Amino acid sequence: MDKIAVFSKDQIMEPFLSCNRVDIYEKQADTWHLVRTVSFPPVTGSSVKELRQQTENVAAYAEDAKAILCKEITGIPFSVFNKKGYGIFCTEEAGEEVFQGVMEDLEESDEKKRMKEEMIRSARPVQTSTPGIYHLNLLDLQKECPEVSSKKAIVPFLKETPFLELHLVCAHIPPWLEHDSTLLIKAQLNDGVTFATITKKQC
Repeated sequence: MDKIAVFSKDQIMEPFLSCNRVDIYEKQADTWHLVRTVSFPPVTGSSVKELRQQTENVAAYAEDAKAILCKEITGIPFSVFNKKGYGIFCTEEAGEEVFQGVMEDLEESDEKKRMKEEMIRSARPVQTSTPGIYHLNLLDLQKECPEVSSKKAIVPFLKETPFLELHLVCAHIPPWLEHDSTLLIKAQLNDGVTFATITKKQC
């Protein structure tokens, strides 16, 4: 079941550090129902350690909710909830329409995350319509997935895939690729973009 935890001060939306209550709403059929309410003393920690510990205690009341709502949440409280994987939404009010918007945002975020994970998994050259000719646009790949290095995208391909040519689009030829004595690289620069054709050196 979809659940949302709403943090407030006596049911009035306030910044997290002023809140003393959390209401858990659950979607049943097409309607949101209040299923649990917990009152707690506001978080007042003066040190980083106290602030984190008190926020951890309050966060436990959200239990299995997918998202939390409050008027404002920053700093350590934000990082505590974020680390626990909650969707975090700041809003002036809470109600059916807001809850539905939150769930739609979460679904869209999950889909983007799934697509990015798929892109990282398949981050390697793909065969063109001509057998043996492969293509990889490293610029586009690293724009979407900056955590994917040129080595991660290309080395497994070079080791595992028999190929005639690899057409590479990049900002510049990666140095490790230039220093590979088994490869022949022909490159041209056009409007700041490098277009390279890579082949295996013939014995």
